[in-house]
Amino acid sequence: MTATKKNTSQKTAQETVKTVEAAMAAGQETIENVVKAGTEAFKGYEDVVSYGKDNVDALMKSNAIFVQGFQDINSMIFGLAQASLENSVTATKTMLGCKTPKDLIDAQAELARTSYASALEDSRKISDLTAKVAEAVSLPISKQVNKTVEKFSNPIAA
Repeated sequence: MTATKKNTSQKTAQETVKTVEAAMAAGQETIENVVKAGTEAFKGYEDVVSYGKDNVDALMKSNAIFVQGFQDINSMIFGLAQASLENSVTATKTMLGCKTPKDLIDAQAELARTSYASALEDSRKISDLTAKVAEAVSLPISKQVNKTVEKFSNPIAA
């Protein structure tokens, strides 16, 4: 082999080594980019799963509060109905014990007055309890919505 062929062979070998090294570096960079993208995608998936779980948890809390509140409202209505029945029995006894038509008219007027006042007060109690239950039911969902909005608005603001 001549010196020129040896130099050409060495140059070709060196160029091949450089090409292989460049290809390996590019391949390594590609692999690193794929791993990085996969890691970011997995993190995104974990965030989505976490938000889904948090949303379900908020709905479950709201549902539990709603059920308890509904039971409280029903108990209140039952108690008010029972008290109304007892008041009706007492009023009937009072009316049956009246000796004159004037006493009967006065007893009926008093019954109407107390029944009206009682109905207004009972209605207010039911409305107040219903408003409290509605507020309590919406609280876990509101917190979750605020948390989600805050989480997603932070990257935008940054």
